[in-house]
Amino acid sequence: MQQARVKGGMAYSLKCEGVFLTLTISPRSSEAERDEWHVAARAKRSDHDDVPMEAWGPTRIEALRALGRSWVSAQLDHRLTMFDWEEVARLLAEVRAV
Repeated sequence: MQQARVKGGMAYSLKCEGVFLTLTISPRSSEAERDEWHVAARAKRSDHDDVPMEAWGPTRIEALRALGRSWVSAQLDHRLTMFDWEEVARLLAEVRAV
């Protein structure tokens, strides 16, 4: 896993079976935003277009879990790579990201 500061938050890159998953976690920056925490994800694959996804939640872990549920729901429609979102959460917890 690699991590880096990005404007407004932190980015985390993970690699699983040749697919790079990049997650950006950031706090709410305005009252107009839906919840306290925002998680955006993008999987970089050589054979498909990227499909960005995002979710909001009252905590970082709840936003990540909402993103995982959305990802699983959209998997077939967008030919998304399947990830073990609980394992992603565990890895992010190790670096105190969630």
